[in-house]
Amino acid sequence: MGKRKVSNPWLLVSLGNPLRGDDGVGPHIIARLRQKLGGAVEFLESGGDILHLLAQWKGRWVCLVDAMVSDQHPIGEVVTIDGLGNALAPSMCNTSSHGFGLTEALTMGKHIDSLPAHLEVFAINSESLAKGQGLSPKVASAAHRAEQMIIAHLTLYSGDHYARTESHQKPDQ
Repeated sequence: MGKRKVSNPWLLVSLGNPLRGDDGVGPHIIARLRQKLGGAVEFLESGGDILHLLAQWKGRWVCLVDAMVSDQHPIGEVVTIDGLGNALAPSMCNTSSHGFGLTEALTMGKHIDSLPAHLEVFAINSESLAKGQGLSPKVASAAHRAEQMIIAHLTLYSGDHYARTESHQKPDQ
């Protein structure tokens, strides 16, 4: 059975703090995708405001990018999961220093009827969440792979517009 094509615009969301090492991978990827995709999709960098996130993603098709910490996966692995169809492991996307993570957002969204229509999570297993450090080499490499995976995901569900948009960019952007 083929994937269903959708016409409503996508919302690309990042969780994470760019000042905490690999926790900044979500904002890093969203910034790069913003350069590549421009106005073809909407972007949201969630800085810990769960109510704003819930209001913005309600009923939308969402790709969410975040760091994760897991002994089950190698550092730099990109893990994808259907955020609405599968239970998230406790460590998945739970690196927030503000006390809330994706699991809490989903729980609250269920209670107040504010869930996305579709939620694909792209989580990158992190090495270091230390303040003041940039992305570790393995996570930086994984960020590039995740960008390509997200563009492929958008293309799969919505047609080749995103692939054409991305193909006009220089490879180093």
